[in-house]
Amino acid sequence: MLVHITALLLSAAAPAICWDGFGHQTVGFIAQKYFTSQANATVGALIGLSEAFDIGDAAAWADTIRDRDNLPWSKNWHFINPKGDDPEKHVCVVNYPTDCVNQNCIIAAMMNQTSIVLDTTKSSMERRNATMFLLHFFGDLHQFFHTSGFKLGGTAVRPVCWGTDAPCDGNRNLHSVWDSAIPRKLRGLPEETDRFQDKAAAKAWAADIYNRQKEQGISTDRVCAKLGGPDCILDWATESNKLVCSHGLKNGEAWILSHDLSKEYFDENGQLADTQVGKAGLRLAAWMNAIASALGSQERLGDDL
Repeated sequence: MLVHITALLLSAAAPAICWDGFGHQTVGFIAQKYFTSQANATVGALIGLSEAFDIGDAAAWADTIRDRDNLPWSKNWHFINPKGDDPEKHVCVVNYPTDCVNQNCIIAAMMNQTSIVLDTTKSSMERRNATMFLLHFFGDLHQFFHTSGFKLGGTAVRPVCWGTDAPCDGNRNLHSVWDSAIPRKLRGLPEETDRFQDKAAAKAWAADIYNRQKEQGISTDRVCAKLGGPDCILDWATESNKLVCSHGLKNGEAWILSHDLSKEYFDENGQLADTQVGKAGLRLAAWMNAIASALGSQERLGDDL
């Protein structure tokens, strides 16, 4: 398996960014702005960041390998499907670990990948992959349909209408509207762009969010970063999950299927994409800052022995 992953990493130097890669890149660029100097050096060394493969590429990487041959084990790491979800009755709830069957969900994956990054006995390839999975999963966790058990995280809520779809595009579902259509409309992007356009737009979005956060006095100082357990991640997953009831499916599935979501629905909910991407970047930064600090402490301890 190591051979396959090595080959994939080499090809990832110029990744094929899918639509929702735009949001993931933005999360990575926001986080980097909050990195301590120690975290910046640590993440750069773990991944091998360069002009050819920057933190935006690294944050989008996990989607580029998810459906590749010999890597089926990573697919379920991108989400959790709570069994008790029933947005039609305004019930959204995450029960962990019950909803994480065989520890095969995003909450467990984030904990496990954190452990791998912190374990200096692991190979550099394992720790590199784990770092990039973390960069990606923070984005997934804050796209709230990745935390919903309703109709496979909204992927089975279809067909939905968006803008010029006539009739409703049978290939478009509610999950994909939040993955790509809403963020792109919010930032004035067409639905189809190349990866260079995506990256430029992601850098601009990240700068906008970061500047607004700084104006509001927001920092990583009070962001949860308890690396040793599920507390922070579970809180964030629960917060995201509740947004499915309060926003994503607030008016019910029948309403979603009978309206053009690029109009009233976007007007009411579009700004939430900006908020969630901003939270993901900030929280990712706090997490990676804590990881870098923990690794630095290990090195100092080793020097004292």
